[in-house]
Amino acid sequence: MNILIIEDHPLIKIGLKHLIRESAPKAVLTQADSFPTGMALMDTSKFDLLILDIEVPGGQNIKMMDMVRKKQSEIIILIHSGHDEDTYALPYLQAGADGFLSKQSSQEEFKKAFSELMNHGKYVSYRIQQTLLHNISDNNSRKLKNPILSLSRRETRVMELLMEGKWTKEISSILDLKENTISTYKRRIFDKLDVTNELELAKKLSLFKSY
Repeated sequence: MNILIIEDHPLIKIGLKHLIRESAPKAVLTQADSFPTGMALMDTSKFDLLILDIEVPGGQNIKMMDMVRKKQSEIIILIHSGHDEDTYALPYLQAGADGFLSKQSSQEEFKKAFSELMNHGKYVSYRIQQTLLHNISDNNSRKLKNPILSLSRRETRVMELLMEGKWTKEISSILDLKENTISTYKRRIFDKLDVTNELELAKKLSLFKSY
């Protein structure tokens, strides 16, 4: 069994290596500190499993799923991330990942996920299983609720201006609205998309606009 780990945090890599050795002592492990390096390795070696961190240097967000599949269509992909699984798990799974595991998960949960994937199954936490049941309709099993679609036309425009780097006062002038009104729209946007600042907003927009 050949396993590729694309992860740049030294302690995480050590932990993954230890856990994999316990579950699959004969597995051959290859590690890459960046997504481009991992892609280059996939050009020269065939892997059974890829363990991928979303925020790895050189990463391409959700587009990485297609990029990996184009290299090796049969590879099993486990996303191992410190990001909120409630937000990121479903888009990555629907984009082609076979499993999503939070870096806050226990050793036992990692071993369970590893076992499920190695037996050609899928893996998400129990909480995400429940979210899937609520978010996926009977008529379209691949339809995901996109939080961006919950924004009103005015909220969408304010969001676009925020992403252009505009300040509240500037947006107020552009839209001919009071500053406190813009602040209210901004708060609604943050609440609906479950973010706390513009940086988190940009990351979430990148995720769902790519999906």
